[in-house]
Amino acid sequence: MEEEQILQEAFDIKKNKKAYSNEELNQINLSESILNKRTLVVEELEDKVKILSNKILRDIDHPKNWQPSDYLPNFSTNWVENINQIQEQSRSLPNELLVVLVGNMITEEALPTYQSLINKVTATKDLTGSHESAWGKWTRWWTAEENRHGDLMHNYLNLIPKLNMNAVEKDIQYLISRGFNPGIGEDPYKLMVYTSFQEKATHVSHLGTAKIAKSQGDERLYDICTAIAADEARHFSFYKGVMKEIFEKDANGAMTSYAQMMKNTIPMPAKNMSSSSNSELFRDFSEVAQAIDIYNAKDYADIMNQLNNDWEISKRSVNSEEAIKAQEYLMDLPGRYLRLAERRGKGKFYFDSSKFDWLIR
Repeated sequence: MEEEQILQEAFDIKKNKKAYSNEELNQINLSESILNKRTLVVEELEDKVKILSNKILRDIDHPKNWQPSDYLPNFSTNWVENINQIQEQSRSLPNELLVVLVGNMITEEALPTYQSLINKVTATKDLTGSHESAWGKWTRWWTAEENRHGDLMHNYLNLIPKLNMNAVEKDIQYLISRGFNPGIGEDPYKLMVYTSFQEKATHVSHLGTAKIAKSQGDERLYDICTAIAADEARHFSFYKGVMKEIFEKDANGAMTSYAQMMKNTIPMPAKNMSSSSNSELFRDFSEVAQAIDIYNAKDYADIMNQLNNDWEISKRSVNSEEAIKAQEYLMDLPGRYLRLAERRGKGKFYFDSSKFDWLIR
């Protein structure tokens, strides 16, 4: 049986049962052997993780470090004029862009879920909550940097009269309460694949939003979105760098883990977004993002292409039958997504504001 199948079946057994048959125990033991090997590989990267994190994270007083207040009105000065300016600029923003902004903000506000995701994997967990390991430091500092994104967007969107922030905040609470399953099981390799892909996807999304804001004359919103996008780009370089080190240590396991994640497709962090009035809120939000070219199938394919190139997938020497098949699959996959995106084309899109309680109508 292939390693990825063993891992998935064992995880399903543990997830759904409290007592196991002998056959199920054997399956779990097989999976533990694979996971122990992968955990050891990641734990042996402690020095590499420290070097990468020191290179990417910024001290609080670093000249390029920022806080939400840097982009928001200063309430100790002529704040009325500043707020009036924000509200005036926001009038030109199309409702479609506001929906994407809100969806992106809700995604960022669900940060507690994402931190707990990293801490649930044995190889990367912060054992005490303040452990001075390389992973402990990275997870806490990464969280501290990410925490600014939701704070900044939330405070900014509060100043836009066209938005119903009470409805938005209910959906934030609902999303966090539902949790999130990215499909990594207990596998540290899949965690690195997922975080690499997702950091790049959020970078693309915030940057796309920034460009539209600038085209509408909203320079402040442009600055906000580009600041957040720059953080996501740095975080992407960290996770991508760790996964590249894993490929150097265990090309077979890294290849099959990467392929398995792509076979399942990478779920967006806000996939459980919903509201009392719209159970398909995430789908509707995603359709708007695609329609205005914030994030679409082509972007998904482009991210795969970049990861394939950065991880040197075509050049990797793998020797298990499972890994060889995975390598062939990964090399072909971006092209398949691009062809699918081209066949679909843009099509017609009708924006239905009634699907979003976030907008004041």
